[in-house]
Amino acid sequence: MRVQLNFALDRVKEPVIWHLSHYYRLKFSIRYASIDVEKGGYTVVDFSGEREDLNNGLAWAQEQGVEISALGINGANEWAI
Repeated sequence: MRVQLNFALDRVKEPVIWHLSHYYRLKFSIRYASIDVEKGGYTVVDFSGEREDLNNGLAWAQEQGVEISALGINGANEWAI
């Protein structure tokens, strides 16, 4: 699943993607990122893993203040951002 993770300034330095990978067993590929440690930013990430782990991990990220936008499901024709 491709998602855009929007980070507020206070979340930019936190290892959110690592946490999702480590604690929720999600594999990831970062497709694009624009981060400014003075303004915040966003990252476009392809995640794969068990559906329950994906749902739980993204719910955790939202609880941490990360805004999430789903961009696609299966990877086909999803190279454009």
